[in-house]
Amino acid sequence: MKKIIILFFLVLCGCSNLPPNISMESPIYQTDNVEFYYDLTYKKNDIVYTEHRIFNQMKKIIEDAEEFIVMDVFLFNNLYNANEFNFPKVSSGITKALIKKKMEDKKIQIYFITDEINTFYGVYKSYELEELEKNGITVILTDLTETNGANKFYSAFWRYFFSWFGTGGGGWLPNPFSPEAPKVTIRSYLKLINLKGNHRKVLVTEKEAFITSANPHSASGYHSNIGFKFDGGIINSMVDSEKAVGELSGVKMGLPVVEFQNKGEYKVQLLTEGKIGEVLDRDIDNSQSGDEIYIGMFYLGDKAIMKKLVAAAKKGVRIRLILDENKEAFGMKKTGLPNKVTGKKLIDKSKGRIEVKWYKSSGEQYHTKLIVIKTSDKMVVNGGSANLTKRNIRDYTLDTNIRVVAPLNSKLAVDIEQYFDMLWNNDENTYIIEKEKLEEGYLSNKFLYDIQNISGFSTY
Repeated sequence: MKKIIILFFLVLCGCSNLPPNISMESPIYQTDNVEFYYDLTYKKNDIVYTEHRIFNQMKKIIEDAEEFIVMDVFLFNNLYNANEFNFPKVSSGITKALIKKKMEDKKIQIYFITDEINTFYGVYKSYELEELEKNGITVILTDLTETNGANKFYSAFWRYFFSWFGTGGGGWLPNPFSPEAPKVTIRSYLKLINLKGNHRKVLVTEKEAFITSANPHSASGYHSNIGFKFDGGIINSMVDSEKAVGELSGVKMGLPVVEFQNKGEYKVQLLTEGKIGEVLDRDIDNSQSGDEIYIGMFYLGDKAIMKKLVAAAKKGVRIRLILDENKEAFGMKKTGLPNKVTGKKLIDKSKGRIEVKWYKSSGEQYHTKLIVIKTSDKMVVNGGSANLTKRNIRDYTLDTNIRVVAPLNSKLAVDIEQYFDMLWNNDENTYIIEKEKLEEGYLSNKFLYDIQNISGFSTY
């Protein structure tokens, strides 16, 4: 009987096998065309300023496409508390751009992939997604049943015992997006607790591609983000990666292979899911005394990455981090986890060698996901949708990053360094505040952080 019980729990907690082209490390391609974009929201002299370019670039890429468009994004809705906030209608703008393109050219193939969170796992309809479908655009709500959950035991338990009951029907629980949004069911919350997600932010056509940290989501419209626009043979790897997401959800995407010359000053590589973490591990391990690592990050929580950063600092690598304070999310107060704990741990364990500053937000988020390793002759850049957390870089959510190796004198390297230095050496404390009183509440937050890491139950 004991052996049967043990076998039952082993089966219940077993990991799913990820399908081909999920968790991808593509070949290394070459191109002359990689551009860096950033969005910033900041306050100066009590006035909030926004410098936003990413969503305009998305619309331009859509407008210029001729054969196909694949867009894969995590959050895509206009739900928020209208009484307290006046967010830009980002989701509506992208919806209109896609429909306009389809109306102009009925033959163009357009696939729009997103996470089920936008319908709260099927509890209600999404106006934006319905509009896309009405106009001939294929909408794919990602089916993550076969992927790993951050809490393996709960995910397996839910799959075997709760999934059969569905999620739809009349809801009575509050919607976390907005008090005005439709009520949701307890069954949809039970599915949410799987903590699975398609967290990608990707746009690709036959001409060019865009990988960003930005959700085209109205309540995220003021967040500070980064993005990379590029072309080349890497587009075919991106298409293969997105086809795999379609196949997870029972949709075959008939997209062509694109021909590109494989030459240029930039070496580019597509990384998704756990391969993001594996490659980052290698790159940080390979850093040497005299190198620099600088990071702009919304969530930093992965313990393996933290250990590697401390080891790199001890061997003489200069490391600077700009982190979000994790104190607010869409108007809701947060505890500061994980960054309040991980930032202090990095400072303490490196004996002050690792420098940490905190982005001065005004209700929005410093939602950037950017890691830069600068050596004597090159810059290695890794950026996209993935936070530095176990969930994002160890095969628990779907995420997409681009890795670029750029010459130090290239425009890309110069642009990225100017961006980071502008924030680090900010004028009149516009962008950055140095965090004080890190000790305040640290022990209780550390205890909660450790429990969340062990259990897998967390918002990061």
